[in-house]
Amino acid sequence: MSIFNKTVIHCALIFATTSLSLSSAHAVQTKPAQTKAWQDKINAAAAKELKQTGTPSLQIAIGYKGEVIFSGAYGMADLENQVAATVQTKYRIASVSKWLTATAAMTLAEQGQLDLDKPIQTYCPQFPEKGGIKSHPITSRQLLTHTSGIRHYANYHAQLEAATTDKARAEIERRRDRDYLGRYSRYTDVVTPLDNFKDDALLFTPGTDWKYTSYGYRVLACVMEGAAGKPYRTIMQDVIFSPTGMTSTVDDDAWAIIPHRAAGYRLNQDKDVRRADMRDVSENLPAGGHLSSATDMVRFAQAFDRGVFVPAKTVQMMRGPLNKDVPQQNAKRTWRDAIPSGAKYGYGVMSFPDSKGTWFGHDGRQAGSASMVISIPQQQLSIAILTNAKGWRGYISLTEQLVDIMSDAGFNL
Repeated sequence: MSIFNKTVIHCALIFATTSLSLSSAHAVQTKPAQTKAWQDKINAAAAKELKQTGTPSLQIAIGYKGEVIFSGAYGMADLENQVAATVQTKYRIASVSKWLTATAAMTLAEQGQLDLDKPIQTYCPQFPEKGGIKSHPITSRQLLTHTSGIRHYANYHAQLEAATTDKARAEIERRRDRDYLGRYSRYTDVVTPLDNFKDDALLFTPGTDWKYTSYGYRVLACVMEGAAGKPYRTIMQDVIFSPTGMTSTVDDDAWAIIPHRAAGYRLNQDKDVRRADMRDVSENLPAGGHLSSATDMVRFAQAFDRGVFVPAKTVQMMRGPLNKDVPQQNAKRTWRDAIPSGAKYGYGVMSFPDSKGTWFGHDGRQAGSASMVISIPQQQLSIAILTNAKGWRGYISLTEQLVDIMSDAGFNL
């Protein structure tokens, strides 16, 4: 048995329950474990997930009817220093940041500061117009829904293999080096990172196709700044974090000393664990650059469902249409449903339908993390699962286990 597996098996389960209003601005207060069967089942499910998948740690929070009713942490936040995960541990939430950013953008739209259908250069002149398609300008609505044509991460290896001239290869290598340098650079604003891709060609005419793109959400942050007349970070604090009491949610600053930050790992299919790839996510802040806790994520999901940020009609629009091609009576969610697709994506919000009903939320995967945050609005239930290992694939399976536990416990699901 490896040292890691011994650590996972023998480490104490750190468990806490909370009963906090969403309006509370206080940190989660831990209490001794209560002898409720459903809590014991969650603890057992988490311990089994650690053992079966090899992920170093899990943090779980569950919200019900406007309160955080469960918050627990399991495994090791830092294997090298033998630091156990706690409910205060801060994890990379990766692309879950898109849900946060989209909600702030829609709040600006509701306030009349941001016109979703005006060209983005109205608010972000730093991103150039694209020649030949001026009759189809990029809009904020297209940035929100991944229909702008702005690219995502490029496969430079494939591009170099397909190149037929030395000149073409040199240009690909130039763009690759510029792009890769951004992944290891520290940025303190959201405009400078646009230089790494703003001159690249669009993948398609805006509004004619769908392509998931973190780069598009980086541009969205620039748009938000121009619309609101203040920095993206200030917008997020004022609109999202402060009103919701999200005191554990911060920028993932690679240089800062951030208490309770989890160490990041890479989980291979054979359960082998290694250090995560080096990655400075400051360039990607609006699309996947925050640290947070599961409790904060549940607070956000519940506030979103309750219309704290935008009215119910806008919440419904952001959740988007379901995939009509999925046979709802026979469909079963798998981990691949955690991969974004145009048929299941709205305005920064993913849908996860199957015959049991539909979840809404977002997942994330990034160097050193994998995360899942969902809400089931009809049942007023929200669940957040954060880990410190890219390669964890329990997005759907563990979430379903938790939903079933809550349902069996009589939470009117």
